[in-house]
Amino acid sequence: MKGHLQEAVFSLLLALVAAFLCVSAMDIPGGAHGSIAPATFPSVITFIIALLAILNVIACILKGKKANNLPAISRQGFLNLALFIVLSTAYVWVISMAGFLVSTFLYLLLMPPFICLISTDRKGHVAKPAFWARVTVFALLGTGIIYGVFVELLKVRF
Repeated sequence: MKGHLQEAVFSLLLALVAAFLCVSAMDIPGGAHGSIAPATFPSVITFIIALLAILNVIACILKGKKANNLPAISRQGFLNLALFIVLSTAYVWVISMAGFLVSTFLYLLLMPPFICLISTDRKGHVAKPAFWARVTVFALLGTGIIYGVFVELLKVRF
């Protein structure tokens, strides 16, 4: 399959999954009068993802008409994508067992090294102590900021 067609198919699948998740997120109960409902953020984000994926499908079709030389996704690239989806799904699953703070911290701690390991030009970064220091600070700050915004500012309870 040609690269632009392959990207269009993946984007279409992403749009369908995001649309399904958007509709599913609307069923999340809660939210008092005058406050943001827990379903608001997931609904808006999945709607935006679906919209951007559809725009990418259109762009891929237009690119395909102009140039037919886009490379197809390699087997390794497909495996990396599948592993990323598995890890992200595991994060959502672990939230129910370990809680938001622990699972989010671990996810933010493990994803940058994963991305470096699958990237050909960044594999050497993982062995450096400075890399791990930055990733740990990023994971701590990211977890704290996300928690602060949703729990303290928006009053969303997990």
